[in-house]
Amino acid sequence: MKKKITAVLAAGVLTFTMFASTSEAAFSDVSSRYETEVNYLVAQKYTQGTSETTFGTQDSIKRIDAAVMVARTLGFDETSNLPDAGFSDVPKNRAWAVNALAARNVVSGKTETRFGTNDTMTRNEMAKVIASAYDMKASDSPIPFTDVNKRFAPYVSALVRNGITQGKSATTFGADDAIKRGEFAIFIYKVDGLSKIEPPEVEEVS
Repeated sequence: MKKKITAVLAAGVLTFTMFASTSEAAFSDVSSRYETEVNYLVAQKYTQGTSETTFGTQDSIKRIDAAVMVARTLGFDETSNLPDAGFSDVPKNRAWAVNALAARNVVSGKTETRFGTNDTMTRNEMAKVIASAYDMKASDSPIPFTDVNKRFAPYVSALVRNGITQGKSATTFGADDAIKRGEFAIFIYKVDGLSKIEPPEVEEVS
């Protein structure tokens, strides 16, 4: 069920093309920077807007919304039957997503019984969730970001190594900043495209 990244970028840059549905979402708050990514995610039914006319591009994404989006990209849905993760603050209609990700060590709670459903997700947390969900191996490769602590550095490094992020500046990742819905859409679009790339065939040398 879990998608696995099979292509690692030697130069840290990946170019790919993904086509969304011909019926694009008509969100008034989606600029050209986010249009391709948001349209793709909506077409794939990974997510929807915060209203019929807004995606909430500049809104900070909540941990529960991020969990649902990631779970859907991995192929889970409301019919998925997984062990209860034991979080008392997760709504029943979304527990399937948190249970799926918790069972695979993609997410953990703020405490043993609280997931932090309505808490905003930080960019550090986003890096851990995406790297874990897509089997991007945590990397010990050094990163130039001075604001990433040791706990999250391996996951941020994995994203950098696979060309998923370059940070907010040459030396900052924005580690503790709340990630916005538009930014999260870009990350999911990139990593979902990377997971669909088949590794090149290697000819045997006799």
